[in-house]
Amino acid sequence: MTTFRVALLRGEEELTRGGLEVVDAWQASSEAKLWIDIAEPTQESIEPLLEGRFGFHELAAEDTLSPETLPKYDPYPNYDFFVFRAVDVDLGEHAAQSYKLAAFLGGNFLVTVHKELHNRMNEIWERLPGDKRLLAAGPDFLLHAIVDAMVDEHFPLLEKIDDCVDDVQDAIFTDPRPGQLDELLHLKRDVNLLRRHSLPQRDLLNQISRGDAQFIRREHLIYFRDVYDHMFRITETIDVQRDAMAGAMEAYLSVIANRTNEIMRVLTVFSAIMLPLSLIAGIYGMNFVRIPELHWLRGYWYALGLMALIAVAMLVFFRRKGWIGRGADLTRPRPRV
Repeated sequence: MTTFRVALLRGEEELTRGGLEVVDAWQASSEAKLWIDIAEPTQESIEPLLEGRFGFHELAAEDTLSPETLPKYDPYPNYDFFVFRAVDVDLGEHAAQSYKLAAFLGGNFLVTVHKELHNRMNEIWERLPGDKRLLAAGPDFLLHAIVDAMVDEHFPLLEKIDDCVDDVQDAIFTDPRPGQLDELLHLKRDVNLLRRHSLPQRDLLNQISRGDAQFIRREHLIYFRDVYDHMFRITETIDVQRDAMAGAMEAYLSVIANRTNEIMRVLTVFSAIMLPLSLIAGIYGMNFVRIPELHWLRGYWYALGLMALIAVAMLVFFRRKGWIGRGADLTRPRPRV
């Protein structure tokens, strides 16, 4: 169900809040400042307001409903149209969701349209009666407050991702398991979603901070530059995290490869020792009638002793070569004796 929240500020202090009935008391030519916040929009509910009452272009009205629209800025003669993005990631379930905010900004009005009632939007709506400066300074200043709140939501999320990556990296070097690689791949997918929406938004905020938007006052550009700086830090952090994840994946594969090499080394040692023992057993197990030691009284113990002696000699030889034992490293060249 579509929800309409309307705030109308006359002068500096006279604030009226309510539903669409408040819009009837506002005139485009007046000095009063208007904010319309629309949540859960449908075409049937918002088309009469956006296209009929305000005369917004049908393509801009269509973009407010499209779920895949990336951050953008479109100038129109009497207003600016913006699309901003925010991303929420459940790191436990690795369920990522992207939120879109469409905004129509004029000289004395701001219309925001979004799918869900974000907590930040609710906070600003509840702050408005006690901090009328948000709207008194102009609809563009209110837009800055909303976008700044959306951008700042990225920082705690990025900190959580950093902690998850650090935990996985520590676990890789203590007890590597296949589930750690799955965790890294899920985290990388979440970060890629963040990056896909953050880069266009950084370009959009850079465009706004340069003064390209016609209805954002020059004295308020410094606030949007601050938001752009935050967005720039976020995208840089995302790139650093992607590199850290790639490094963690390489470390995991290296640790697994080293563990496999250790296992293969042990198996190779056993195979090398068993080879001469099998040779001896094979010689004395042949079905020839005349074998010198075959009818010897101590032949059985002689064969076992010979096998044990060869096994011990080979173990001593492998250890002196540094192929087995504590600190063995097959990749380091050994000095010639």
